[in-house]
Parts: sequence; C-alpha cells; structure tokens
Amino acid sequence: MNEPKPPQEPIYDLPLRDITTYTHSPTNTTHHTAARTALLDALSCAIETASKSPSARALLGSIIPGTTVPHGFPVPGTSHTVDPVKGTFDLGVLIRYLDHNDASWGMEWGHPSGRYFPLPLIQTHYQALNAFHAHNLDHVILVELASAAVCSWMMGHSATKTQSILSHVWMDAGPSHLYRTHPCTVPRKGWAAADAAARAVELVFRADRADDGGSGAAMRGVGSVLNHEGGGFRDGRFGGREFEFIGELGAMEARGVEGVMYKIMPVEGHGCAAVEAVLGQMKKEPRVMWDEVEEVLVRVPWAAKYIISRPGREELKCAAERDHCLEWVVAVAMVKGRAIEVEDYGDEGGWVGDKMVEELRGRIVVREDEELTRDYLDVGKRSIAAGVVFRLKDGRVLEEVLVEFPVGHVRNPRTGEEVRGKFVRNLRLMFTEEEIQSILEVVERDDARVCELVDLLARSETHL
Repeated sequence: MNEPKPPQEPIYDLPLRDITTYTHSPTNTTHHTAARTALLDALSCAIETASKSPSARALLGSIIPGTTVPHGFPVPGTSHTVDPVKGTFDLGVLIRYLDHNDASWGMEWGHPSGRYFPLPLIQTHYQALNAFHAHNLDHVILVELASAAVCSWMMGHSATKTQSILSHVWMDAGPSHLYRTHPCTVPRKGWAAADAAARAVELVFRADRADDGGSGAAMRGVGSVLNHEGGGFRDGRFGGREFEFIGELGAMEARGVEGVMYKIMPVEGHGCAAVEAVLGQMKKEPRVMWDEVEEVLVRVPWAAKYIISRPGREELKCAAERDHCLEWVVAVAMVKGRAIEVEDYGDEGGWVGDKMVEELRGRIVVREDEELTRDYLDVGKRSIAAGVVFRLKDGRVLEEVLVEFPVGHVRNPRTGEEVRGKFVRNLRLMFTEEEIQSILEVVERDDARVCELVDLLARSETHL
C-alpha cells in the first residue's frame, strides 16, 4: 500500500520569506572588522561574568548534575561541556548577565551580543519601527527569530524549512516584558536572551530530527502565522498592527553596524551618556563637590526615561533593579568621582543604602527631551545622548554638558581602542598574556574554525 503524500508546504508570510532570502544569500563581507569588534566585546563580557558572578555561574552546566555530553560544547571560562542547546543558553548568560554587553535601539531595543553578524541586522530591521514592549512583549523575541534564521542556514536547511522554523518562533510569541519593568525588575532580564537563543537552536535541531527517516511533517509550519485573521501574531499579540520596516532587510546593514553601543562601563545602554556627562561636569568644575549640588537635571531620549528612570528614593532590592535605575547609577558615579563598576551593583559593593547616594538620588531629575528623542530615532544620526546641568545650592547653574555619542558608540573615535582594552582587562581575570595573544590571533584569522576559538576559551578545574 502506498504511503500517503505529505501535505504541501504552505506559502509563508512575506516577512518570513524576506528573512530567509537574506540569511540564505550572504553577499556582504565589508563588515568583518565590525563583526570582530562585536565578537571581542562578547567574549570579554563572557569571561568577566564567569569570573565575577556566582549567581550567573549557578545557571551554567548540565541541567541534571553529573550528566556528560561527549564531544559537546565547552562553555567559555568554565570546565563545563554541554549539548548545543544548553551551550547556547550558557554562553548567552555569560555574555548578557552583568549588562556589560552591547546594545542597539529604535522603537524597540535589544542586545546583539556579538553573534553571527546577520543577527543584529535582523534585530535592527525589526526594532527600528516596531515597539514590542508596547504590547508587553520582550525584545528577546527578536533574538529567537534571528538566531533561528541564522542557525537554520548554518545547518544547511532549505529555505522552506527555515521559513517553517521561523513560523514556530512566531507561534511561541515571546515572553512578557514584565521582568524588565519597575517594580517587577528581576534577574531574569540577564538570562532572557540566552533562553530565547537556546529555544531557537532547539527548534532548529528538532526540525533536523523530524527529517530523520521521515517527511519532516512533525515540524510543519503555519504559513499565515503572522497574518491569520484573529489568531495570527498580528491580531493575537501585536494589537492588529502590521510590522513596519525601513526599506529592505539588506538595506539595514550599514545602519545595523552604526547602531551598536558597546558598554565600556557596565551601565544600561541608555544611561551611559548620562554617567559620562556627569563625570564630565565634575571634571569641568573640580571644585564643586556633590554635597553642594541642589539639583541634577538630566535630559534624555524618551526610551531612557521610560526604561531606566526611577525617581525618588524607593528601595532597589537587587542588582537587576539598581542597574536599571538611572538616578542610582548617576548618584554612585558622582560620589565615586569615576565610572561605575560591576561590583558596585552587588549587595556587598558598598553602595547599597549609602547615605550620600540615597541623598543624591532624590535630587536627580530626569526628563524626556524631544530633540534628543528625534536624534535617537533618526536612522541617519542614531545618537543615544544625555545632557546634564548642575543647579548649586548657592544659586549658580552650571553650563550643560551634553554627550551625544558616549564612548562605546560606534561613532565615537575612542570606541575601538576601548573595546579592545576591555577585552584584554577582562581576559586577564582568567588567562595569561600568551593565552590572550593566541585568542586574538584566532579571532583575526578568516580561516579559523570555531572549535579553535572555543577550545582556547575553556578552563579546566585546575585553572578555576
């Protein structure tokens, strides 16, 4: 008796076809330098987290303790060897957990984090004009989308199979934005992107398994996953709105490169300019002490006000809340007289409940500025600015210090050198100078295999 023919694959919604065309037809090799910079920054963050964060390390390794994976993925900065799905999660945690990694922005924001270069470009394409947070959707849905597309291509899948996998991403529909929103901010924001990327890799491997000895029917997708009336993503999760894009996906490449912020200091990306401006104000007026300041006026783009402004002196209960409080990071920087560091956020960092910091928090006023918002959203400028004015107790008002492109922004001439310096500083936490040089040499080689780099980054128990 003849086997029944599998149902014909549907025609997938246009955005799924566009992503597939883009990832399956890579043509541009002009951004290798930018991609290497992103990779160095991501590896730098991973090693820093592995070295400094016990809470992040607790998330790493096999789900069931004691299980092993032959020929698995060695997790950088650790002695763990895990399967590719858990490896994706672990690497994502290490890159993202301390909020010291890169960022990009638009109507939505995210953290490209140095993965294969089309990933940030796909994310930039969607986040430029589409505000997922407005529908209580976290931006990591774009991490899952881009990761699934690129991973599927790397596994040699057909265009149809990639589109099927992408339809499953949209059916997942992404997590709630709640864990980034005050007063519900919790450490999940540090592993949410890792979770999304791991889910993408899981879907890709599941699609492979569905093909083993079969037709792949178990992973058949839904062609109208976005636009199906009533139950598609558009109507069910996105308020009936169609996605909006700036031109075609490939046209976003240059903008994707120019719209990345590398965090030289571990501050939520929208706060970097404010901290830099405050320190600039103090350097400009070195005789003015923090306790002479009656009020600190900070003007920022709308996104900074929305995401990280926490006015008043309400208790910030964990590091996840502190690094998402612009008033707190500005106050700590003012009292310290220098940039904030990862250790400052912890309960043992010395600043939690500090009387000077708490006093200053109440004097910092953050307001949204229309001009800075326009420049923030302008794809031709893409600044992520802040202006700071000190109003002193003696009645004087100091001239504003405005920082449009803080160190770390790709348009700041110091960024490349600072990212490399951050990489070397963080790798010294675990590696010798000779080992660091070997890692840099592999990163610079076009013909280097991924396993060469991964093997150099692993640490045995004796090194930890």
